[in-house]
Amino acid sequence: MPKMFRPKMILGAVLFALLLSGCSSPSANQQQTSSELPKTINASYVSRPINVPSIVAQDKKLFETEFAKDNIQFKWHDLTTPDSQLEALASGSLDFANSLNNLSAILANANGNDIKVISSYSTFPQGIALVARANDGISKDADLKGKKIGLQSGTMLYQMLVEDLAKSNLKENDVTLVNMDSSTALTALLSGQIDATILPDPLLSKAMASGKAIKLRTAEGLISGLSVIAVRSDFAQKYPDLVKRFLAVHKQSLDWSNNNLDQALQLAAAKNQMDIKAVKKMYPEFSFAMSLNEAKQDLIQSAEFLKKEGMIPSNTDTTKLINDLVDTSFMPR
Repeated sequence: MPKMFRPKMILGAVLFALLLSGCSSPSANQQQTSSELPKTINASYVSRPINVPSIVAQDKKLFETEFAKDNIQFKWHDLTTPDSQLEALASGSLDFANSLNNLSAILANANGNDIKVISSYSTFPQGIALVARANDGISKDADLKGKKIGLQSGTMLYQMLVEDLAKSNLKENDVTLVNMDSSTALTALLSGQIDATILPDPLLSKAMASGKAIKLRTAEGLISGLSVIAVRSDFAQKYPDLVKRFLAVHKQSLDWSNNNLDQALQLAAAKNQMDIKAVKKMYPEFSFAMSLNEAKQDLIQSAEFLKKEGMIPSNTDTTKLINDLVDTSFMPR
């Protein structure tokens, strides 16, 4: 072969090799070696209100199986209140928060708890309602004036109450607010310690089944009942591939639930110690769609509410706040 062709052949081979290397996508282990990956991933577990995706994922060990591929231990933490989830995120003992109250996520971010909302978890406005003690002289929202209402401040339930009071020409100082979580509020309502509260299902259904409570109105038209999935920003920056895989597994749990709905609802009934008929009746109230398109507008409205209430600075650009909080880049394609 003539010598003049050899350089061209060598150059062609090199270019071909570069082309092949450029077309191949590195695996997670190629991107980060096992020594660079975390030894443990920590996520909050909230089974109520009938959070089917998390219940299924835990039962089927979907997250444990996925991250075991990289010798990463996946741990669930039973943190049911927004405060406990946010405290764990801030301390670094929690990486992902599932079913986090949307107002709590906004407040946390505005107060320096650096998190990112990466997916919607659920919306269920029909599964949240303002209830009052039966035979307590309360038959409509306006009758709440001068009454004692138990709920947790800085949550979407608090937002619902304020919005509802405004529609009845009442103000917050027209009622006495007692700060307590929903489980405590149900007990307090049934024992007569408070006059009214706002409850999400399945606590709402328990209240109505007791015969000691009446429903005044649902959250429909007031709030969407949005909860989200959040991640620590530093974790997302360091391990973006793991965050994508987390959401991919969450979607896997949704797909399995949709394809095996009877089994999924049986698991939810067992986990929450509820009758399967009640769970099947309640389930249509919930949407577990992951999309953040509509959720983003809900978050902006909630941020405006927090600003109006003086819970975040009055000069806050709420659109910018939410744009900084929400990151859709990890969503499954």
